[in-house]
Amino acid sequence: MMHQTMLRFALFIIPWFVAGGLSFFSVMLHNENAALGSEVAAQRDYRQQYEQQLAINTEQRERFETRIQQLQDNLRSSQVQMTNLSEALQEAREMMEPATGRVNEQLDTEVE
Repeated sequence: MMHQTMLRFALFIIPWFVAGGLSFFSVMLHNENAALGSEVAAQRDYRQQYEQQLAINTEQRERFETRIQQLQDNLRSSQVQMTNLSEALQEAREMMEPATGRVNEQLDTEVE
């Protein structure tokens, strides 16, 4: 009889312990899920910020590349102009040599 009473008592108490344990773990899982949910939300915010910054950086890089191309074109144009001016200066010097030579001869004769 005592054995039956203890068995009944055990059958009555064990489910309460199991239910209590399950409730405890349920609360813990709920808290963990809430924490993970806030981490996921933070990660989404970070990803959105990253994507916005990536778009800004991409646009800025494209502007820089366009500006670099413009500067390279200007440099090439300036190099062509410098070459043309150098050739024109050389031609002018060559045209001036006979006149300079005559002026030097006149100066030499006047000084003598």
